[in-house]
Amino acid sequence: MDPEAQHYLYSHYKGSYTLKFLIAILPNGMVSFISKAYGGRHSDCFITRDSGFLSLIEPGDLVLCDKGFSAIKTTMADEGVVLVMPPFNVGGGQLSREDMETTLTIAQVRIHVERAIQRLKLHNVLTNRVPLTLIPQMEKVVQVCSALVNMQSPIIKL
Repeated sequence: MDPEAQHYLYSHYKGSYTLKFLIAILPNGMVSFISKAYGGRHSDCFITRDSGFLSLIEPGDLVLCDKGFSAIKTTMADEGVVLVMPPFNVGGGQLSREDMETTLTIAQVRIHVERAIQRLKLHNVLTNRVPLTLIPQMEKVVQVCSALVNMQSPIIKL
C-alpha cells in the first residue's frame, strides 16, 4: 500500500487502518443511504459534507447523530434540518435534569438505530480484517450487506 493511502486509512481513534462509511437509517431500521468508502482519518463531518448526504435531506427532517457531528449543526440548521444529538458534558460534571431527560428520550430512539447497525455488523466481513485486495470492493460489500439487512423484518413497525 502506498504511503499516502496508508496515511488516509489510519484511524488514531481505532489505532489501526480502517474504512469509514456514512450510513443513514430510517426509524424502522432500514438502511437508506450509504456513502462511498473513506479512510479512517477522515472526520464524520467531512464525510457528511463530502458524501452528498446533505443534498438529500429536506427542511423539517430530523437527523439523529452523536457528538462527532457537532461541527455540522449550523450547516443543517441553515437548511431547516434539526440535528438531534445527546447532550454531552464538557466539564465532567453532572448533566442537568433537562439534559438527562433529553438523553433518555434520544436513547429510546437510538436503540433502534443501534439494532440496525448490529444487524450490519453480523456480517463478519464488515468487522474483521480484510485483505488489501478486497479494499477496492468494500463499497459493494457494504451495499450488499445493507440490502440483506433491509430484506429482514423491520426492527419496529411504524
